[in-house]
Amino acid sequence: MIDIKAKSPEANIANKIKKWVKTAKEAETTVFAISITRLTSIKSLCADDRTAAEKFALYMARRLQHQMNQATCPEHYAEPEWEQHKQVVDEAIALMEVYLENPSNEGKQSIYNLLRIIDSLQGDDRRNVHWTTVHFVRSGDLLKLDYALRCFSDIDFPYWVYKLAREYIESYAPQYGTGITPESVPMLLDIAEFWCQYYFAQSLSEKFPGWV
Repeated sequence: MIDIKAKSPEANIANKIKKWVKTAKEAETTVFAISITRLTSIKSLCADDRTAAEKFALYMARRLQHQMNQATCPEHYAEPEWEQHKQVVDEAIALMEVYLENPSNEGKQSIYNLLRIIDSLQGDDRRNVHWTTVHFVRSGDLLKLDYALRCFSDIDFPYWVYKLAREYIESYAPQYGTGITPESVPMLLDIAEFWCQYYFAQSLSEKFPGWV
């Protein structure tokens, strides 16, 4: 018997994206941070589509590149280190673009090599926190880039898509706590926009009129 109530795959995808739009609206006036676990549904959007994960990773890397190019050198970096980080981002984007155009073992090996370089740039500040070892990285920007590259290199790419999106969206403020806050809203809508364009070739405002 056919379950006539079952939703089509397209309807399920649209429902996930719409829930993010609703979350963004909630976050605009929230008193406490909204749990970042609302973002876990992103895993299902690419679970059977590695190309979707890779295109999302490239999109996020380009966003990172733009932000870094618009920013000035942070106080805790020397100018040469900051320039080196930006060069690594440029190189990563070039590798991603080539790999998406022509996947190859050589291309994947180049990604692995760059991941090792990023790891070396992050330093070796590892501390025991609550009975586990935590790596305190030098650069949050390179951490995002690391997650983006792992969308290409790792078997469990949906996990890294989630980690990448979480790192992009999650924020902390004393009055809200950690999670999805008013400051997170533009980033959450940015991610929703990507997936709406990817699956429906429509903007959020076109797909969900009256919601954005």
